[in-house]
Amino acid sequence: MSKTSKNLISIGFVLLILVVVYTCVFVFDLKPRLGLDLKGGISIVYEAKGAKVDQGVLDKTVEKIRERIDKLGVAEPEVTRQGSRNVAVQLPGIHDPERAKQIIGKTAQLQFRLVTDSKAASEVKDDPNWKVTEGEQNLQPTKEIILPLKEGKSKMLLKLGPTLMTGDKLQKAQSVIGETGSSQINFTLTGDGKKTFADITTANVNKQLAIVLDYVVESAPTIQTAITDGRGEITGKFTSKEAKDLEIVLNTGALPVELKPINEQDVTATLGRDSLRKGLIAGIVGIAAVALFMLLYYRALGVITCLGLIVFGGLMYGFICVLGEFWSLTLAGIAGVIVSIGIAGDSSIVYFERLKEDIREGRTMRSSAERAYKSAFRTIIAADTVSFAAAAILYIFAVGSVKGFAFTLGMATIFDVFISYFFTRPMTALLSGWRVFGKPAAIGVRSVAESGAGGETG
Repeated sequence: MSKTSKNLISIGFVLLILVVVYTCVFVFDLKPRLGLDLKGGISIVYEAKGAKVDQGVLDKTVEKIRERIDKLGVAEPEVTRQGSRNVAVQLPGIHDPERAKQIIGKTAQLQFRLVTDSKAASEVKDDPNWKVTEGEQNLQPTKEIILPLKEGKSKMLLKLGPTLMTGDKLQKAQSVIGETGSSQINFTLTGDGKKTFADITTANVNKQLAIVLDYVVESAPTIQTAITDGRGEITGKFTSKEAKDLEIVLNTGALPVELKPINEQDVTATLGRDSLRKGLIAGIVGIAAVALFMLLYYRALGVITCLGLIVFGGLMYGFICVLGEFWSLTLAGIAGVIVSIGIAGDSSIVYFERLKEDIREGRTMRSSAERAYKSAFRTIIAADTVSFAAAAILYIFAVGSVKGFAFTLGMATIFDVFISYFFTRPMTALLSGWRVFGKPAAIGVRSVAESGAGGETG
């Protein structure tokens, strides 16, 4: 097979990849998945409470939060660990941030406790024996506690015995409209929960059973008869949205650890669109500046660089669209793309400078194209290896948006080597036979004689 055929196959291979990528983009309507800083939304960092946090428990917490967000219907959320104690939650495009924060941070510790005594709050206002239990050390499942229950305009104080059953016995919870027209939660228990609940209700007929969620008494109904079918209900002053939210947290279960928010960022959709617009403008300006420099300095060879930049840009955008199901493009990611434009230009410069040296020594463009690239390719590989290693280290050890920068930079470095070898090299070899490339001035060299005399220009 001739060198010309090999070069044509190489260029065709690159174009085939572009065709396949963009066929997927158009057929499946793929688009870049925009991150929080480009789309708008909220970002919250939570810290796990406690002196020591088990890493396995923190991983389970991340899974629980992700499950809750999925049920909430938020598109493209990101829930990740940060360090050994923190959980970062990003919700792009969220329309009700307060509701989302309540659902995410709710511990959802559901307890069933017997009411051992009750009094109106107004009757025991200054009685130390009826002080509402507060504090993490006092609110324990095994201890007797006192909690308030609001009933209309009045408030009752309930003495509650130790926890008899917890929310891990729940199989399913569903928000419905009750017979009174108000929202309530109907629940179904697991096999073990069904037996436990039957034993509790059988032994305590005509007593009040308090349903406590995160140490707030939701309701305290009187047990009229033994409940043996494993079904029950939670009633209270719920709006339909509150009942739906309670359904979500009960179905996903309690968080393994208690979380407290330590940092919150709210990015408006307008600010996100403005960031995206400015990022795209910066990218266009960067490509235009590199292309203009290459055309002015390398002239005809600059045209090859421009074609390479078009292929580079096409691959970057296409793969960003394809990867949208797994990865979000952030403003830092756009910065990585912009930086990579310079990397793509550098590879062409290394090659073309080596090519110009051969032409100054009196060789023809046709004879120098392959020879110069072999020498330049070692330098290109060395430079791109350093760039890729730096991007990989950043991605592994960095957190947050820096990962987006590292990811796009690393992907661009791989594309740079690919385009340099499979597109720029064969394209230059093919065009080297054209008459215009046979003129030294057309590629940025005044003349062979003048260069030998000590003068050369870009």
